[in-house]
Amino acid sequence: MHPHIVMLDPLSQIVYTSVKTLRTREMSLQISWQKAPIYPALIKGPAVGIIDGHLVVAGGMSYPWREVEYGFGAPIVAEANSGQIATAPIGEWYPLPPIPIGPGWTSGAAVAGGLAVVGGRRRAVGNRATADVWFLDVQAGATAWEKLPDRPSPAMVATTFAHGDHLYTAFGTDWHPHEHATGDPNIYRLDVRGSGIWDVAAQFPGEPRWMCGMGICRDKLYVVGGHDIPIGGVVNPKPHNALRIFPEGEATADRISHVVFSELWECDLPSGTWQELPRPPRAFVADAFTVEDRWIVLTGGQTWVVSPDGSSVHIMGHVPDMDFVCHSHEVWAYDTHEESWAALDPLPYGIASHRVAVCQNSAFLVGNETRDSIRGNTYGTVFAGRMKTE
Repeated sequence: MHPHIVMLDPLSQIVYTSVKTLRTREMSLQISWQKAPIYPALIKGPAVGIIDGHLVVAGGMSYPWREVEYGFGAPIVAEANSGQIATAPIGEWYPLPPIPIGPGWTSGAAVAGGLAVVGGRRRAVGNRATADVWFLDVQAGATAWEKLPDRPSPAMVATTFAHGDHLYTAFGTDWHPHEHATGDPNIYRLDVRGSGIWDVAAQFPGEPRWMCGMGICRDKLYVVGGHDIPIGGVVNPKPHNALRIFPEGEATADRISHVVFSELWECDLPSGTWQELPRPPRAFVADAFTVEDRWIVLTGGQTWVVSPDGSSVHIMGHVPDMDFVCHSHEVWAYDTHEESWAALDPLPYGIASHRVAVCQNSAFLVGNETRDSIRGNTYGTVFAGRMKTE
């Protein structure tokens, strides 16, 4: 089953036929996106959060290639008397204290008044994953990062988000011998201001994966999409997922190597009961964020369309003024009340391997993995989103 590539103009309203904007009477979430001043470095896979009106970013993979210990913050600018983000959505970037050991391809979130950086890749240990968790207590005015208890299992590009003062993290890859999932089914939870001990919030019943979306609405935890490159290839491939074979000429040619999951899972946290919900409109490879305890939103990513005949279509586009090929610029939202998906306004251009920070009616996306070898497939994209519900 050979994948197809479709180039979509990210500045055009003409989109692949099955990507028509879906708006229903029940759907009342709108997000308008604009470009913000780019990050001071070429970056992908950082940790991102919003704390006390400041966007803070740390770690990640930069170009020229290195696992970075540095980070930057920027004040979020609001329009007078409206509380909405302004036309110039952030002010000037300023440096954060350096992380003692820089994590590449990390994850993280704003939680309990600070920024938590979870896991990542460490070249010094054979390009393998780390279990380190670092915390910068911004509200306390900390000038140095403190070490929190290690994540129970090491992982790079873990899926990490905050809910109240709790930090949740799951999935990821060890990057050895290649990008296969760790196989750890546990979704871990840490009360940052409480016990300081990791516990298992739930155990995921699906296949191992990484770079999936995750969030909590009304005591239900949702897992969306993700992908994997299993050792030895994909076993028992399912036609609803996007599939890719090994390149021609390799000894393993014609074996399916890469699976991208077009799946949506729901866990009732009080009971620990899981169910797989109807298939989402895409095979998503992107972080998710929640809005008003109701919507699960996914932005861009290395996302695929899976046609009814089982063929896989990788969504890509071109950004003429910056001369790089990008990934998906689509934005989709799942309404947990109505149990329905809708396509929202697209991003200014496609992004992938970015991270998301949300506070009240503002969302920020930071980082980008492009198809641009001159800049190491990396760009310092920052988008600001203004959210409105009716």
